[in-house]
Amino acid sequence: MKKFPLNNDLPFSSTNRFLSEAALNQSPNPEGQGEPSDFFAVPTEAMVRHESMLINEVCLILAEKRTALSIMRTGLAILVLPLSVASVLIAISRYYDPGKVIYLLAPVLLICLVLSIFGFYLIYRAWVRTKALEEINSTLKMMNPHLKALCSMIERQRRPL
Repeated sequence: MKKFPLNNDLPFSSTNRFLSEAALNQSPNPEGQGEPSDFFAVPTEAMVRHESMLINEVCLILAEKRTALSIMRTGLAILVLPLSVASVLIAISRYYDPGKVIYLLAPVLLICLVLSIFGFYLIYRAWVRTKALEEINSTLKMMNPHLKALCSMIERQRRPL
């Protein structure tokens, strides 16, 4: 791996703009002399390929997380439907006698129960999947210091002032 001395015109590509900002804020080795730290090393082609693979893996994991969150949203919508049907039945209950229309009321309540169980199942499955994907994502962040620096810079930019 080739190294270059520290100066203000660091040769970073436009894809590594967050890393270049992080590199400018880092200090060289503690003694202040000699070779710069490994963070300032010019990456080889194999290292760039490895980092792009890691970034692609993180993108894939984030896409799967979005899918899990959309499944959770669908589960919430399915869960709300039986609640709205039950609230309508309760609101208009003074206009009918439940004993006389039990043959109509029982299937409606059974369908509401099935939809509620299915909604809870979708929400639970999406929640478990989201937690597992977060764990994988944090493991990938710990594997690569550049990816960790990139993610921390993005998180700092998202925080409200």
